Amino acid sequence: MILTEKRIRELAQTSELITPFVEKNLQSESYDVTIGNYITVMKKEVYCLDISKQDGIDRIYQQIEIAKEGYVISPKEYILVSLGETLKLPDDLTAHLRPKTSYTRLGLLVSSQHCNSTYMGHLSIGLFNATDYPIRIHAGFTIAQIVFEELDGIPASDKLYQNKQNAHYQNENGEFRGAKFDDRYLESLWDKILD
Repeated sequence: MILTEKRIRELAQTSELITPFVEKNLQSESYDVTIGNYITVMKKEVYCLDISKQDGIDRIYQQIEIAKEGYVISPKEYILVSLGETLKLPDDLTAHLRPKTSYTRLGLLVSSQHCNSTYMGHLSIGLFNATDYPIRIHAGFTIAQIVFEELDGIPASDKLYQNKQNAHYQNENGEFRGAKFDDRYLESLWDKILD
């Protein structure tokens, strides 16, 4: 069941579901999240990214503070935007980040994202300028909407995001974390290839 504004407001005020909580960003069944102060760009180096080599992936990112006049996303550029809000999901809720229609119609594509129950932190979301026009973004502007959905029960303790060893983005607050791949998965993949 998708939460309406009354329950979102209540959880924001009693359980820090969304911090800071701004009433004008609350919609009937979603909450508009904003662009934070930082973006992460991909460095302009050219080499093949290998998902089995984490160090090569970690080197492609550069975090930048958004200037007072904003940041210009070049045509066909992909960046990651740190949200202005911290989320703290209880064990009986999941959340889905979805694009806002106005940005989709402009050609600025916002990545959809799923948040597991018990996730806590500062999300970074993808933005892709699909147009031939440079587009200037500004900190504090709404960028996407988050929808909260009640689970049909509480997951097993070992499956909760906060308890998983590979919960790479849990408690991400301020320091950016790029794409992370589960080492155990990569090791098992290599074992299969070598067999």
